[in-house]
Amino acid sequence: MKKIIIITFCISLIQSCSNVDNITDTTGILNLIGGTNEMTINQTIDGNSVPRLVYVRTPQNLNSSLSYPIVFFFHGAGGSGQIFLQNNNITELINSEEFIGIFPNGHSNNGSNGGFWNLGSEPTTANDVEYVDLIIDQLATSTLIDTSKAYAVGFSNGAGMVNLVGKSTSYFSAIAPLFSQQIISLKDLTPTKAMSVFQVNGDVDGLIPLNGGVSSVGTFMSAQNSALNWATHFNCNTTATQEDLNWENTVLSSFTYSNCDNSHEIKYLIALNTGHGFSDAQTERVAYTKIWEFFKQ
Repeated sequence: MKKIIIITFCISLIQSCSNVDNITDTTGILNLIGGTNEMTINQTIDGNSVPRLVYVRTPQNLNSSLSYPIVFFFHGAGGSGQIFLQNNNITELINSEEFIGIFPNGHSNNGSNGGFWNLGSEPTTANDVEYVDLIIDQLATSTLIDTSKAYAVGFSNGAGMVNLVGKSTSYFSAIAPLFSQQIISLKDLTPTKAMSVFQVNGDVDGLIPLNGGVSSVGTFMSAQNSALNWATHFNCNTTATQEDLNWENTVLSSFTYSNCDNSHEIKYLIALNTGHGFSDAQTERVAYTKIWEFFKQ
C-alpha cells in the first residue's frame, strides 16, 4: 500500500516553497513553469515523515501544447540532484525541448546534506523504489509529462539505483547505469518488462571493479556478466557484437546484445584508460548525447 504524501513546490532554486494550493488546480494537477521547479515529497522512513526534494527541470521555453518524455538522473553516493542539474550538457538537451529532467535527492540516516540510494549497504533505510513510485504518481498529473516515455540515468551509487528500479518497476523504457554494474544481489531478480540498457564502465575504475567482486561499496557482478544478465532476461542474442568507438578524447570498446524482446538492445561500453567517471568534459558531452540518442531509439 502506498504511503500518503504531501507535495510542496518551489518556482526556482532561490524562492521559498509555496503550499500545495498554489501548484495544483482543484483536480490536483501539477503545474510546471519553464526552467527549474522544486517538488518535495514527504515519505515515511523509519516511522517518521521525511521531506525529500526533487528538482524538475523543464525547457526554458516551455511549450504547453506538448507532452514531454522524462529522464530521471540519480546522483552518486553523498551527492544531491543538483550535481546532475548543474551539468550544462544535460540542461542543453532539456532546453532544446528533448525531454523534462527529473533530479531526485537521495536520503541519509544521519541527516547530512548528501544523500544515498539504498541498495543494502548504504547509510539509509529509505525505500527508494517507493520514492520513485511516489514521484511518478505526482508527475503523471501534469499534462506536460508523458510518463509512458520514461528513462533513467545514474552515476555510481545512482547507477545501482537505476539497475534496481529497472528490475523492480515497469516505468522505464531504457536505463543508463554509468560507472557501475549490477550488485550481486540483483542477479536473480526478474525484470517486470523488457527494456534497453546502456551501461558504461571504466577499465581502471578503482572503486567499482570492472571484473566484479567485493569492493568498499558492495559486491558486484562483472560488467560483462551484468550486461549478459539483462540480455538473458530479455532473450537477446547472447553473443555480443563488438566495435571500437571514439568519444572525443576517449576510446571505448562497445559490446551489443541485439534482437531482444520488443526490439530492445543491451549495450555495455568500456572506457579505456578511465577510472570512476568520464575523464574530461568533451567525452562527457558526447556521452550524454549518445545516451539520449540511444533512449530515443
